[in-house]
Amino acid sequence: MSYEIENHLVSKLKEAIEEVEEGKEHLPAKLAHLSSKFQHLKKSLEPSPSETSNLPKLSRDKLYKLTNLFIEWQTQSKKNTPYSLDSLYLVYKFATNLDEILQGGDGSAASNGETTQPSHHRASSSGDELEGYRWSNRLVDETKVHGLDDKVMSLQRLLVWRKNDSPFTMIGIVGMRGIGKTTLCQLVFNRQEVRKHFLPRIWVCVSKQPEDDPDSRKEIVKRMLKCLGVEEEIIQSAEDRHGLEGLLFALHQQLKGKRYLIVLDDVWSTDKQYKEYFCSFCSLAQDDEKCSKKLAYGLPKGSGGAVILTSRNEELAKNMVGEENMHRVLPLSDPESCWKIFKDSFGKNDNQWDSLKEKIVKRCDGLPLAAKMMGQICHEQLSKKSAVHESQQELQQQTKTVFGDGKSEGK
Repeated sequence: MSYEIENHLVSKLKEAIEEVEEGKEHLPAKLAHLSSKFQHLKKSLEPSPSETSNLPKLSRDKLYKLTNLFIEWQTQSKKNTPYSLDSLYLVYKFATNLDEILQGGDGSAASNGETTQPSHHRASSSGDELEGYRWSNRLVDETKVHGLDDKVMSLQRLLVWRKNDSPFTMIGIVGMRGIGKTTLCQLVFNRQEVRKHFLPRIWVCVSKQPEDDPDSRKEIVKRMLKCLGVEEEIIQSAEDRHGLEGLLFALHQQLKGKRYLIVLDDVWSTDKQYKEYFCSFCSLAQDDEKCSKKLAYGLPKGSGGAVILTSRNEELAKNMVGEENMHRVLPLSDPESCWKIFKDSFGKNDNQWDSLKEKIVKRCDGLPLAAKMMGQICHEQLSKKSAVHESQQELQQQTKTVFGDGKSEGK
């Protein structure tokens, strides 16, 4: 039967999840959210509520990938001793790939008019992408960012030092997971020259959240309007009267005649309707009837506005901004940059890892997120070992106090 393969994969995957869960107490606290992901994954393995199908909610392709991922974890984890560098890297890789597959990727990853996201959303720094639902804001600690100076200056030139007659600027930043796309945007967004040049500047994380409007097209416009300071009542009224078109018209009116800068971080979906909504920002005329239901309509041209988007989906980004406006972020070529990120993330002036520098840098493979996560995990595991050691010493001291040191016994 056509269900046999899926049922076999589901059964095998459930067993693998249970085995991994048995050892979850050994996972670093930084990745404790994996437990909730396991629960979410288990629910996804249940049959679809559709009357016409008893298949799980996950596709066969995802089932294959997840099964392979868990089998790899089971095999490799048995080979590595706890707290070893290989073991810590394995935890990072497993968490990253699991998140990637669940979000729809292939699991092949190795991290003055100013407004930010509405406060009711949970914010996180760009490196915390492994939390349940990804969310980013415009804030970044520049002292802990390394290896992006040239890219920042290049983007700043495009935005600020362009020709005065440029009516609208589009920039697409693409690259693999953990490569530093969001961090690059944060640095550019907060540059003093950029702050002076654009008003308003808004940061909009496009990633889907649990409380979102079911229509992701509306949700994105609502976020943009909230970032621009539009009251909830006005947004709701525009939606109630005219739906998506009403929201886009309200956005157009808010931005009309202004030299604005909008960052759309983590544009990700491959849904056909979503891709049509994100069609090229400049290919449609503003008075085109078809344009009134596309994001392009809400972004008025002619006053020097600019939009920067980040995405792991190169095809989607190219469709939005055009090949000539694409900027591909590659792994860091300077090994010292990854090492600095690791050291900053580790958070201690401790040289005990220096002897493993070459191996750590190689493991990071030029990915800033990998360097950051490995530093955090190493710091956490070291703290655990120190706490255990201190507890043992304290217990020994208490034992001596209560029972004596044993020297006088038998006298």
